[in-house]
Amino acid sequence: MRKILLLALCFSALALNSVHAQGLETFWDNTLYKFGLKDKSNKVVVSPKYDAIYYKQNVNLYVVQLKHVYGMIDPTGKEIIPLNYEFIGDFTEGLARIRSLNYKDGYVDQTGKLIIPMNFRDASDFSEGLASVAVEVAEGYSKVGKYGFVDKTGNLVIRAGFPLSGSFRGGFARVFDGQKWGFIDRVGKVVIPFAYEKVYDFNEGLAVVMNNDKYGFINAAGKVVIPLKYSYANGFSEGYASVNMGGEAAFSGFPKGGKWGFINNNDKTVLSLKYDFANSFWKGLAEVETNGRKFKINKNGDEVK
Repeated sequence: MRKILLLALCFSALALNSVHAQGLETFWDNTLYKFGLKDKSNKVVVSPKYDAIYYKQNVNLYVVQLKHVYGMIDPTGKEIIPLNYEFIGDFTEGLARIRSLNYKDGYVDQTGKLIIPMNFRDASDFSEGLASVAVEVAEGYSKVGKYGFVDKTGNLVIRAGFPLSGSFRGGFARVFDGQKWGFIDRVGKVVIPFAYEKVYDFNEGLAVVMNNDKYGFINAAGKVVIPLKYSYANGFSEGYASVNMGGEAAFSGFPKGGKWGFINNNDKTVLSLKYDFANSFWKGLAEVETNGRKFKINKNGDEVK
């Protein structure tokens, strides 16, 4: 989990040596082998002393790394969070996850103030006012992490009783009871029973579910509205969902072989299952692949250069 979080940190940041807000730019010192920040006139604003600098665009702050610890500075170089943490995440809904060197998670605000103490074995970003957190609970002769949900004051508003959980999307959160997945609402009530081997977040009113390596869709009432017949399915985006038929289950999670195409929310095939791979639509375009060639199509299936 720790490695995944660190990768997420890297990919969520803008590339090094890119121009940021207020015209600042990261630069590399070939003598010190460190990164710093300079302005448009090449004046050094933050001296080169960090192993890496990651820009957090939504809050105009910088996560900085030195060896294996992280901190945060503002555009003047002022230390907002000391270099004493194992991970600092993105700010969502005003708070960012932070992890201590003894692997306990909490949350800070944009001033670096610790809002929710680092008491959790794991934590997720806030979504719809709640965040999934893992709390140590006694189970037999040992302690295990069970997931519940906290509000922005740190109050545990949904008990920590789930081995795994997702975040809230559209008023629902995915939760695992140890055998199957289902969904709860914002007060912790199970509204869609634990009946599936996999479930995914709701998108456009429908959620992908899977049993016996077959994928379909349920609505917010838990009713199966598109049968579990596909070898894989992505969530709906812009009215279309990319699906695979005929592929074999693979360790990667994506099917091996078969053909991809697109359906609408009535399970009507709107673009033929003829592609070797098809991604979801975004801003009217979807990336597809045929015979090793990747290209983009519009909703009519026409290739767009």
